Amino acid sequence: MKMNWGMIIGLIGGGIGLIVGFAAVISTGSWFALIIMIAVVGFTGSIFWKVLFGPMFLSRRLEKSGIATNAKVVEMSDTGVTLNNQPQVKLLLEVTPPNGSAYMVETKQVISRLQTSMYMPGNMIPVLIDPNDKDKIVINYDGTGGAAGQSYGGSQQYSANTVPTGPWAGMNQAEAEKKLVDIDAKNKEVFAYGRSCKAIVTKYTWLGIYVNGNNPAVEFEVQVLPADTPAFPAKVIGVIQETAIPKYQVGEEIYVKYDPNNLSKITIEHS
Repeated sequence: MKMNWGMIIGLIGGGIGLIVGFAAVISTGSWFALIIMIAVVGFTGSIFWKVLFGPMFLSRRLEKSGIATNAKVVEMSDTGVTLNNQPQVKLLLEVTPPNGSAYMVETKQVISRLQTSMYMPGNMIPVLIDPNDKDKIVINYDGTGGAAGQSYGGSQQYSANTVPTGPWAGMNQAEAEKKLVDIDAKNKEVFAYGRSCKAIVTKYTWLGIYVNGNNPAVEFEVQVLPADTPAFPAKVIGVIQETAIPKYQVGEEIYVKYDPNNLSKITIEHS
């Protein structure tokens, strides 16, 4: 979670109010009132540290030294806490380190209210792992954090020229981009002659690459729903617009084109 101007203004206002409150209590000369004031401030400060400042400092640290990877959302629940009108949620994640076995971890994160669909069970999200404590993780919002060359367990190394996370992790960036170009050419062929129909997204996996800004390259697993033939499962790789990400999460209905003579040939119709 990143600090925005609303939070900054709120904290400044709260700080001013705190100073005024302390001055007023001290002016009364009451030790009892001062003790109560200190207790209330201490309790409030501990809540702010747990919800806001602690996660923020951890996020800043892991942006420099964390291990970039993906995690699958297993469970999501509301904690009832909101900060600057953004909800704090409790996530149970299945984390897959670049080098090592998958494991489960529970974390609480403040997320954007407009992006709650991205954290539905079954979705893959980018995260950063603390190299010294694998249970400390943060959401890697822009997918670009983490230290080059880091990996949990210390045997697999990545550089700035490799894909840092996802199914293509460790692949040379230029090779990954060429692979996307080849996939795009095949997708355009299917788009030209394919049959259009609806499909339901059953899995969303970011490939660790952005195209033309922050447009993610994604591998989807979908249940294709032709109008006149039985439904069938398929995989498709494509680049979607950043603003359209919520429309392509697990459970969402999208449009695809497929080759009726070869059901493995399928592409996203539009994003």
